[in-house]
Amino acid sequence: MKKYAYIGCLGFIAVITTEFGIIGILPQVAEHYKISIDKAGYLLSAFALVIALTGPFMTLLTSGMDRKKIMTAAIFMFLFTGIVSSFSPPFWLLMMVRILPAFLQPVYIATALSVAVSRSDRSHKNELMSIVFSGVAIAMVTTVPFATWISALYSWEYSFMIQAVISLIALMIIHFLLPPMPVKEKKSYGSQIRILKQPVFILSTLTNFL
Repeated sequence: MKKYAYIGCLGFIAVITTEFGIIGILPQVAEHYKISIDKAGYLLSAFALVIALTGPFMTLLTSGMDRKKIMTAAIFMFLFTGIVSSFSPPFWLLMMVRILPAFLQPVYIATALSVAVSRSDRSHKNELMSIVFSGVAIAMVTTVPFATWISALYSWEYSFMIQAVISLIALMIIHFLLPPMPVKEKKSYGSQIRILKQPVFILSTLTNFL
């Protein structure tokens, strides 16, 4: 069903807005906390490193959970991050709340793709996955620059407010429009871990990490 793909796409917009929205406000953040621009950049690089290091394992650990609950929990973490960050907390706390949703970002992506193709035939799977991934492009040309523009007009905290609003919308849509989707056939951890040993996976992961 395309409805599930569009729901996944909306959540993707919230995820990407939160992940990359920080880029446009790094100078303002650095000035506020009286730190160098490279130290402020840890807010993005730490996020990315957590994904690179924990993504496969977090996806494995949550593979047997209800998909709606996983997507809800992931977007809730992004909402929590946006709200706390908008109050300009101490830098160490800002770093912590930035890192937390990174643990669930790959989980959300894998789950959203799985939900999108769960009730479709093979001929439509690529189309549905492309709809979900279009959230990346949409966010990069709309919500990310919009949040940066708003922060330039007012202050950097407003950027996080925009991120929180987008996450809230995505959370409400997932909660009310996505039915419970428990995993009917849970694969053993052993069968899934074997994927982590495949040369293609190791090479692609190493490339992304570097």
